Amino acid sequence: MPKISVLLPVRNAQPFLSEAVQSIQKQSFREFELLLLYSPSSDDSRAVLEDMAGQDRRLVLMDVVGNNLAACLNEGLRAARGELVARMDADDVAHPERFARQTAAFAARPDLVLLGSDTRYIDAEGRKGRTVRQPRGKDIERAFYWGCPFRHPSVMMRRSALEQCGGYRPLFRQAEDYDLWLRLHVRGDIDNLPETLLYYRLHAANSIKTNSLEARRHAFFAQAAWLVRKNGGDDPLEGLKALPDPELLPLSGSEMDALYGRVLAGSAHLLGDTPDDPEGDVWWPHMTAITEAAERKKSMTLYHLRCAKFYAGRDRLRCLRHGLTALRTSPRQTAGYALTVLRQFLPTDRADG
Repeated sequence: MPKISVLLPVRNAQPFLSEAVQSIQKQSFREFELLLLYSPSSDDSRAVLEDMAGQDRRLVLMDVVGNNLAACLNEGLRAARGELVARMDADDVAHPERFARQTAAFAARPDLVLLGSDTRYIDAEGRKGRTVRQPRGKDIERAFYWGCPFRHPSVMMRRSALEQCGGYRPLFRQAEDYDLWLRLHVRGDIDNLPETLLYYRLHAANSIKTNSLEARRHAFFAQAAWLVRKNGGDDPLEGLKALPDPELLPLSGSEMDALYGRVLAGSAHLLGDTPDDPEGDVWWPHMTAITEAAERKKSMTLYHLRCAKFYAGRDRLRCLRHGLTALRTSPRQTAGYALTVLRQFLPTDRADG
Protein backbone atom coordinates (compact mmCIF):
# COMPACT_ATOMS: atom_id res chain seq x y z
CA MET A 1 0.00 0.00 0.00
CA PRO A 2 1.59 3.32 -1.05
CA LYS A 3 1.95 6.09 1.51
CA ILE A 4 1.33 8.80 -1.12
CA SER A 5 -0.98 8.95 -4.13
CA VAL A 6 0.20 11.55 -6.66
CA LEU A 7 -2.43 13.09 -8.94
CA LEU A 8 -0.91 14.29 -12.22
CA PRO A 9 -3.40 15.42 -14.93
CA VAL A 10 -2.15 15.17 -18.51
CA ARG A 11 -3.58 16.89 -21.56
CA ASN A 12 -1.45 18.06 -24.51
CA ALA A 13 1.59 18.07 -22.24
CA GLN A 14 4.19 16.29 -24.33
CA PRO A 15 6.97 18.97 -24.33
CA PHE A 16 7.55 18.83 -20.56
CA LEU A 17 5.87 15.56 -19.57
CA SER A 18 8.89 13.27 -19.33
CA GLU A 19 10.81 15.69 -17.12
CA ALA A 20 7.82 16.12 -14.81
CA VAL A 21 7.25 12.38 -14.39
CA GLN A 22 10.96 11.67 -13.93
CA SER A 23 11.15 14.25 -11.15
CA ILE A 24 8.58 12.14 -9.26
CA GLN A 25 10.35 8.87 -10.04
CA LYS A 26 13.57 10.33 -8.61
CA GLN A 27 12.04 11.19 -5.23
CA SER A 28 14.12 9.99 -2.28
CA PHE A 29 10.85 8.92 -0.61
CA ARG A 30 9.73 6.00 -2.78
CA GLU A 31 6.47 4.75 -1.21
CA PHE A 32 4.12 6.33 -3.72
CA GLU A 33 1.84 5.64 -6.64
CA LEU A 34 1.71 8.11 -9.51
CA LEU A 35 -1.76 8.32 -11.06
CA LEU A 36 -1.37 9.67 -14.60
CA LEU A 37 -4.80 11.17 -15.33
CA TYR A 38 -4.91 11.26 -19.12
CA SER A 39 -7.47 13.37 -21.00
CA PRO A 40 -7.79 13.03 -24.81
CA SER A 41 -4.93 15.00 -26.39
CA SER A 42 -3.88 16.05 -29.87
CA ASP A 43 -0.18 15.33 -29.25
CA ASP A 44 1.74 12.16 -28.33
CA SER A 45 1.28 12.49 -24.57
CA ARG A 46 -0.37 9.08 -24.27
CA ALA A 47 2.48 7.31 -26.06
CA VAL A 48 4.96 8.92 -23.65
CA LEU A 49 2.88 7.80 -20.68
CA GLU A 50 2.47 4.24 -21.94
CA ASP A 51 6.21 3.90 -22.39
CA MET A 52 7.03 5.25 -18.93
CA ALA A 53 4.27 3.30 -17.15
CA GLY A 54 5.49 0.10 -18.81
CA GLN A 55 8.85 0.51 -17.10
CA ASP A 56 7.74 1.49 -13.59
CA ARG A 57 4.88 -0.28 -11.81
CA ARG A 58 4.38 2.70 -9.48
CA LEU A 59 2.99 4.59 -12.49
CA VAL A 60 -0.73 4.00 -13.15
CA LEU A 61 -2.17 5.28 -16.44
CA MET A 62 -5.85 6.25 -16.15
CA ASP A 63 -8.17 7.52 -18.87
CA VAL A 64 -10.40 10.20 -17.35
CA VAL A 65 -13.65 11.62 -18.69
CA GLY A 66 -13.97 14.69 -16.45
CA ASN A 67 -14.72 17.82 -18.47
CA ASN A 68 -12.59 20.09 -16.28
CA LEU A 69 -9.62 19.85 -13.95
CA ALA A 70 -11.72 19.51 -10.79
CA ALA A 71 -13.68 16.55 -12.19
CA CYS A 72 -10.47 14.97 -13.48
CA LEU A 73 -8.79 15.24 -10.07
CA ASN A 74 -11.85 13.77 -8.35
CA GLU A 75 -11.58 10.70 -10.57
CA GLY A 76 -7.99 10.34 -9.44
CA LEU A 77 -8.98 10.86 -5.81
CA ARG A 78 -11.50 8.01 -6.01
CA ALA A 79 -8.76 5.69 -7.25
CA ALA A 80 -6.13 6.88 -4.75
CA ARG A 81 -4.94 4.41 -2.12
CA GLY A 82 -2.43 6.49 -0.20
CA GLU A 83 -2.98 8.11 3.17
CA LEU A 84 -1.60 11.31 1.66
CA VAL A 85 -2.48 12.87 -1.70
CA ALA A 86 0.07 14.98 -3.56
CA ARG A 87 -0.53 17.17 -6.58
CA MET A 88 1.77 17.59 -9.53
CA ASP A 89 1.42 19.25 -12.94
CA ALA A 90 2.72 17.87 -16.21
CA ASP A 91 4.94 20.87 -16.94
CA ASP A 92 6.58 21.37 -13.52
CA VAL A 93 9.56 19.77 -11.79
CA ALA A 94 9.58 18.45 -8.22
CA HIS A 95 12.63 18.73 -5.97
CA PRO A 96 13.95 15.21 -5.20
CA GLU A 97 13.39 15.73 -1.45
CA ARG A 98 9.86 17.10 -1.80
CA PHE A 99 7.97 13.98 -0.64
CA ALA A 100 10.47 13.24 2.14
CA ARG A 101 10.13 16.73 3.62
CA GLN A 102 6.36 16.83 3.33
CA THR A 103 5.68 13.34 4.74
CA ALA A 104 7.97 14.12 7.68
CA ALA A 105 5.90 17.24 8.42
CA PHE A 106 2.65 15.24 8.33
CA ALA A 107 4.14 12.63 10.67
CA ALA A 108 5.20 15.33 13.13
CA ARG A 109 1.92 17.25 12.99
CA PRO A 110 -1.16 14.96 13.29
CA ASP A 111 -3.58 17.89 12.82
CA LEU A 112 -2.00 18.94 9.52
CA VAL A 113 -4.37 18.53 6.53
CA LEU A 114 -2.72 20.65 3.83
CA LEU A 115 0.93 21.47 3.21
CA GLY A 116 2.52 23.38 0.34
CA SER A 117 5.95 24.90 -0.15
CA ASP A 118 7.84 27.77 -1.69
CA THR A 119 8.32 27.53 -5.46
CA ARG A 120 10.78 28.80 -8.01
CA TYR A 121 9.95 29.82 -11.56
CA ILE A 122 11.57 28.12 -14.53
CA ASP A 123 11.01 28.93 -18.19
CA ALA A 124 10.37 26.64 -21.15
CA GLU A 125 14.10 25.82 -21.37
CA GLY A 126 14.37 25.10 -17.65
CA ARG A 127 16.26 28.30 -16.76
CA LYS A 128 15.63 29.25 -13.14
CA GLY A 129 14.03 32.54 -12.16
CA ARG A 130 12.91 34.09 -8.91
CA THR A 131 11.68 32.19 -5.87
CA VAL A 132 8.12 32.77 -4.65
CA ARG A 133 7.80 32.73 -0.86
CA GLN A 134 4.38 31.49 0.21
CA PRO A 135 2.62 32.67 3.39
CA ARG A 136 3.07 30.51 6.47
CA GLY A 137 1.30 29.88 9.74
CA LYS A 138 -1.08 32.61 10.88
CA ASP A 139 -0.31 34.69 7.78
CA ILE A 140 -2.25 32.22 5.61
CA GLU A 141 -5.64 33.20 7.04
CA ARG A 142 -5.01 36.86 6.16
CA ALA A 143 -3.61 35.90 2.76
CA PHE A 144 -6.87 34.12 1.84
CA TYR A 145 -8.52 37.53 1.52
CA TRP A 146 -6.12 38.54 -1.23
CA GLY A 147 -5.70 35.37 -3.25
CA CYS A 148 -4.52 31.78 -3.13
CA PRO A 149 -1.69 31.25 -0.59
CA PHE A 150 -0.75 27.84 -1.99
CA ARG A 151 0.78 26.83 -5.30
CA HIS A 152 -1.48 23.96 -6.38
CA PRO A 153 1.14 21.50 -7.75
CA SER A 154 3.26 21.91 -4.61
CA VAL A 155 0.65 20.70 -2.12
CA MET A 156 0.20 17.47 -0.21
CA MET A 157 -3.08 16.73 1.59
CA ARG A 158 -4.40 14.23 4.08
CA ARG A 159 -6.81 12.09 2.06
CA SER A 160 -9.32 11.59 4.90
CA ALA A 161 -9.82 15.36 5.26
CA LEU A 162 -9.99 15.79 1.50
CA GLU A 163 -12.77 13.22 1.24
CA GLN A 164 -14.66 14.65 4.22
CA CYS A 165 -15.02 18.02 2.53
CA GLY A 166 -16.11 16.44 -0.76
CA GLY A 167 -12.95 16.88 -2.81
CA TYR A 168 -12.81 19.41 -5.62
CA ARG A 169 -16.00 21.11 -6.80
CA PRO A 170 -16.54 20.68 -10.59
CA LEU A 171 -18.55 23.91 -10.44
CA PHE A 172 -15.17 25.67 -10.45
CA ARG A 173 -13.58 25.41 -13.87
CA GLN A 174 -10.89 27.76 -12.57
CA ALA A 175 -9.76 28.50 -9.00
CA GLU A 176 -10.79 24.96 -8.04
CA ASP A 177 -7.77 24.81 -5.74
CA TYR A 178 -8.54 28.12 -4.00
CA ASP A 179 -12.11 26.96 -3.32
CA LEU A 180 -10.83 23.66 -1.92
CA TRP A 181 -8.31 25.29 0.43
CA LEU A 182 -11.02 27.60 1.77
CA ARG A 183 -13.16 24.55 2.60
CA LEU A 184 -10.32 22.31 3.76
CA HIS A 185 -8.63 24.60 6.26
CA VAL A 186 -11.48 24.39 8.79
CA ARG A 187 -10.74 20.66 9.16
CA GLY A 188 -7.22 21.05 10.51
CA ASP A 189 -3.93 22.89 10.24
CA ILE A 190 -2.65 24.21 6.92
CA ASP A 191 0.83 25.47 6.20
CA ASN A 192 3.65 26.01 3.71
CA LEU A 193 7.17 24.71 4.22
CA PRO A 194 9.85 27.43 3.99
CA GLU A 195 11.70 25.41 1.36
CA THR A 196 11.69 25.49 -2.44
CA LEU A 197 10.31 22.05 -3.29
CA LEU A 198 8.74 22.75 -6.69
CA TYR A 199 9.95 24.41 -9.88
CA TYR A 200 6.93 26.06 -11.50
CA ARG A 201 7.21 26.39 -15.25
CA LEU A 202 6.06 29.54 -17.05
CA HIS A 203 5.31 29.24 -20.77
CA ALA A 204 2.81 30.45 -23.35
CA ALA A 205 0.19 27.78 -22.60
CA ASN A 206 -0.03 28.35 -18.81
CA SER A 207 -3.66 28.44 -17.73
CA ILE A 208 -2.89 31.51 -15.61
CA LYS A 209 -2.27 33.35 -18.89
CA THR A 210 -4.90 31.76 -21.10
CA ASN A 211 -7.81 31.79 -18.62
CA SER A 212 -7.06 34.73 -16.32
CA LEU A 213 -10.45 36.43 -16.72
CA GLU A 214 -12.33 33.25 -15.85
CA ALA A 215 -9.93 32.56 -13.00
CA ARG A 216 -10.68 35.97 -11.50
CA ARG A 217 -14.43 35.38 -11.69
CA HIS A 218 -14.18 31.97 -10.03
CA ALA A 219 -11.85 33.29 -7.32
CA PHE A 220 -14.49 35.92 -6.55
CA PHE A 221 -17.17 33.27 -5.98
CA ALA A 222 -14.84 31.02 -3.98
CA GLN A 223 -14.06 33.87 -1.58
CA ALA A 224 -17.69 34.98 -1.45
CA ALA A 225 -18.84 31.50 -0.39
CA TRP A 226 -16.07 31.43 2.23
CA LEU A 227 -17.19 34.77 3.69
CA VAL A 228 -20.80 33.55 3.91
CA ARG A 229 -19.63 30.45 5.78
CA LYS A 230 -17.48 32.59 8.10
CA ASN A 231 -20.61 34.62 8.88
CA GLY A 232 -22.36 31.41 9.97
CA GLY A 233 -24.45 30.91 6.83
CA ASP A 234 -24.89 27.90 4.59
CA ASP A 235 -22.64 27.60 1.56
CA PRO A 236 -24.51 29.51 -1.20
CA LEU A 237 -22.87 27.39 -3.93
CA GLU A 238 -23.61 23.97 -2.48
CA GLY A 239 -25.37 21.76 -5.04
CA LEU A 240 -25.30 24.33 -7.84
CA LYS A 241 -24.28 23.37 -11.38
CA ALA A 242 -23.58 26.94 -12.51
CA LEU A 243 -22.32 30.07 -10.77
CA PRO A 244 -25.19 32.38 -9.75
CA ASP A 245 -25.71 36.11 -10.22
CA PRO A 246 -23.31 37.82 -7.78
CA GLU A 247 -26.14 40.01 -6.51
CA LEU A 248 -27.87 36.90 -5.13
CA LEU A 249 -25.01 36.17 -2.72
CA PRO A 250 -26.04 36.73 0.92
CA LEU A 251 -23.40 39.37 1.69
CA SER A 252 -23.86 42.98 2.74
CA GLY A 253 -23.18 45.82 0.31
CA SER A 254 -19.94 46.79 2.04
CA GLU A 255 -18.76 43.17 2.08
CA MET A 256 -19.45 42.82 -1.64
CA ASP A 257 -17.67 46.06 -2.47
CA ALA A 258 -14.63 45.05 -0.44
CA LEU A 259 -14.62 41.65 -2.13
CA TYR A 260 -14.75 43.18 -5.60
CA GLY A 261 -11.86 45.45 -4.69
CA ARG A 262 -9.66 42.69 -3.31
CA VAL A 263 -10.19 40.39 -6.29
CA LEU A 264 -9.54 43.17 -8.79
CA ALA A 265 -6.44 44.31 -6.93
CA GLY A 266 -5.08 40.78 -6.93
CA SER A 267 -5.53 40.42 -10.68
CA ALA A 268 -4.16 43.70 -11.96
CA HIS A 269 -0.67 42.28 -12.41
CA LEU A 270 -2.12 39.85 -14.98
CA LEU A 271 -4.56 42.07 -16.82
CA GLY A 272 -3.29 45.63 -16.74
CA ASP A 273 -5.64 48.47 -15.86
CA THR A 274 -9.22 49.21 -16.85
CA PRO A 275 -8.63 50.77 -20.32
CA ASP A 276 -7.24 47.39 -21.43
CA ASP A 277 -9.54 45.25 -19.32
CA PRO A 278 -13.25 45.14 -20.30
CA GLU A 279 -14.23 43.14 -17.24
CA GLY A 280 -12.30 45.56 -15.07
CA ASP A 281 -14.48 48.38 -16.43
CA VAL A 282 -17.48 46.60 -14.94
CA TRP A 283 -15.83 45.91 -11.61
CA TRP A 284 -14.25 49.34 -11.24
CA PRO A 285 -17.41 51.10 -9.95
CA HIS A 286 -17.76 48.46 -7.23
CA MET A 287 -14.16 48.96 -6.24
CA THR A 288 -14.39 52.74 -6.01
CA ALA A 289 -17.65 52.46 -4.04
CA ILE A 290 -16.03 50.59 -1.15
CA THR A 291 -17.34 52.25 1.98
CA GLU A 292 -14.68 51.26 4.53
CA ALA A 293 -11.77 53.68 4.20
CA ALA A 294 -9.05 51.26 5.33
CA GLU A 295 -10.24 48.53 2.98
CA ARG A 296 -10.55 50.98 0.10
CA LYS A 297 -7.04 52.35 0.67
CA LYS A 298 -5.46 48.90 0.72
CA SER A 299 -7.37 47.74 -2.38
CA MET A 300 -6.64 50.88 -4.36
CA THR A 301 -2.97 50.95 -3.42
CA LEU A 302 -2.43 47.30 -4.30
CA TYR A 303 -4.31 47.73 -7.56
CA HIS A 304 -2.12 50.62 -8.73
CA LEU A 305 1.10 49.01 -7.50
CA ARG A 306 0.35 45.82 -9.39
CA CYS A 307 -0.52 47.83 -12.49
CA ALA A 308 2.79 49.68 -12.15
CA LYS A 309 4.58 46.35 -11.97
CA PHE A 310 2.64 45.07 -14.98
CA TYR A 311 3.66 48.04 -17.15
CA ALA A 312 7.27 48.23 -15.96
CA GLY A 313 9.51 47.67 -18.98
CA ARG A 314 6.52 47.90 -21.34
CA ASP A 315 5.04 51.36 -20.88
CA ARG A 316 7.05 53.54 -18.48
CA LEU A 317 4.59 56.41 -18.62
CA ARG A 318 1.74 54.21 -17.45
CA CYS A 319 4.01 52.58 -14.89
CA LEU A 320 4.88 56.01 -13.47
CA ARG A 321 1.24 57.12 -13.43
CA HIS A 322 0.14 54.08 -11.46
CA GLY A 323 3.12 54.33 -9.13
CA LEU A 324 2.40 57.99 -8.32
CA THR A 325 -1.29 57.22 -7.74
CA ALA A 326 -0.34 54.47 -5.29
CA LEU A 327 2.14 56.80 -3.56
CA ARG A 328 -0.55 59.43 -3.10
CA THR A 329 -2.99 56.83 -1.71
CA SER A 330 -0.62 55.12 0.72
CA PRO A 331 3.01 56.34 0.89
CA ARG A 332 4.10 53.75 3.43
CA GLN A 333 2.69 50.76 1.58
CA THR A 334 4.08 52.04 -1.71
CA ALA A 335 7.58 52.48 -0.29
CA GLY A 336 7.62 48.85 0.80
CA TYR A 337 6.66 47.73 -2.69
CA ALA A 338 8.95 50.10 -4.59
CA LEU A 339 11.93 47.76 -4.79
CA THR A 340 9.84 45.07 -6.48
CA VAL A 341 8.65 47.56 -9.09
CA LEU A 342 12.11 49.01 -9.74
CA ARG A 343 13.58 45.58 -10.34
CA GLN A 344 11.43 45.35 -13.47
CA PHE A 345 13.65 48.01 -15.11
CA LEU A 346 16.88 46.14 -14.45
CA PRO A 347 18.39 43.32 -16.56
CA THR A 348 17.36 40.00 -15.05
CA ASP A 349 17.51 36.29 -15.73
CA ARG A 350 14.16 35.64 -14.07
CA ALA A 351 12.10 33.02 -15.82
CA ASP A 352 9.00 35.19 -15.82
CA GLY A 353 10.76 38.10 -17.50
